[in-house]
Amino acid sequence: MMRWRRWFLVGALALSCLPGIASAESEVDLLLNKLVERGILTKTDAGEIRKEIADTKEARNTQLAKEIVPDAVRNWSWKGDIRLRDEYRNQTGDGKDVNRQRIRFRYGFEAKANDQLTVGARLATANTSTSGNPNLNSPISTNQSLDTSFNHLAFWLDRAYVNYTPEVPGVTKIMLSGGIIANPYWHREQLVWDDDLNFDGANVHAEEQLGPVNLFTNLGAYSLNTNIVRSSALWAVQGGTAIQPFQHSGSGELVDNLKLTGALAYYDYMNVTGKTSDTTALANAGGLAGSSSSLKDWNLLNPNFAIDSQFMEFPFGFYGDWVHNTAAFDNGNGYLVGFKVGNAKVPFDLKKGWEAGYYFEHLEPNGTFGAFSFSDFGNGGTNHRGSVYWIKLAVLKNSTAGLTAFNTQELSGTKNHVDTYQMDWVTTF
Repeated sequence: MMRWRRWFLVGALALSCLPGIASAESEVDLLLNKLVERGILTKTDAGEIRKEIADTKEARNTQLAKEIVPDAVRNWSWKGDIRLRDEYRNQTGDGKDVNRQRIRFRYGFEAKANDQLTVGARLATANTSTSGNPNLNSPISTNQSLDTSFNHLAFWLDRAYVNYTPEVPGVTKIMLSGGIIANPYWHREQLVWDDDLNFDGANVHAEEQLGPVNLFTNLGAYSLNTNIVRSSALWAVQGGTAIQPFQHSGSGELVDNLKLTGALAYYDYMNVTGKTSDTTALANAGGLAGSSSSLKDWNLLNPNFAIDSQFMEFPFGFYGDWVHNTAAFDNGNGYLVGFKVGNAKVPFDLKKGWEAGYYFEHLEPNGTFGAFSFSDFGNGGTNHRGSVYWIKLAVLKNSTAGLTAFNTQELSGTKNHVDTYQMDWVTTF
């Protein structure tokens, strides 16, 4: 009898909590407390009823959301970011010092077509020539300078892709991507790839989790230019592993959070130079950007690694990157070493409200495809060496303020210096 009475109470009280019907939760608590006082219910029974009511409400609200909001809406997610930058650049050689204000704005969506298929797109501020002048092209920058006397700025298609994630027996994860996709190749800094660069083509990503070891691989084919006699393309393959050997070992924070990540990639550029493409694929990407004009090919071998852990709740990491162009007779190497500490997530929090880092980079003229390397280091391209220092503070929820300093010089030629200072405000939404 008591069991039936209890379920009757749960049902009645749960109905009273539904939208559009009677009481607030405080009234339910008053009623339960009164029943406990009169000995009809024990405190334990009252606690269990409160939990059952909460579960019933959650299930009912979930069902109502499904009935009210169409699948086409619930399966979409939107996100974006805006960055405001003040940049001062001092450079020898041409005698020009530059102080400019810049903006980056990106906004996009991802839609779940079904359990295995996702479609996404993003728009972004960018520099791309509409006049046919390849010197104005920049596939590695989504910045726009505020120097147009209040004229409107360009907004371009930055990404548009399809991701297919089938279930394959024996494989933890596999994803096939096509379109204009984000860089799928694991790297910590921007020695070979600028972070704003996206890839046009198709990629296969696979992962296999074996206890504390995660194995991953990327294999892709990307189009650079097809409007020529021999199509220009990039073929790439990468294999790597991420290991957390002592996770949950109880040996202390430093050891438990230790993570080792390493990868080896090979990037093969096809038909990017020669009579069929001197004024198309290479020029459209931004030209030689520091490389020798006699260089006819880029075949890049690129190993990199990172060591990460945490101490006294401060995350930190050390990393290194090296690239060698096997197609270059000389000046075909580059390397980068650096460290990072902190994670700017919680505004003005002593432990979780800041991050800082430093790295040193040495990139010879033929070390990589300069049109795709970091656009801010030495004014972009190759033939540079120098140091980068940065600090970032979380100042509001989803907002950070940061300062980055670049001190670089050319490796060969005139050996000009470029010192760049950037102050950034970034808000994500």
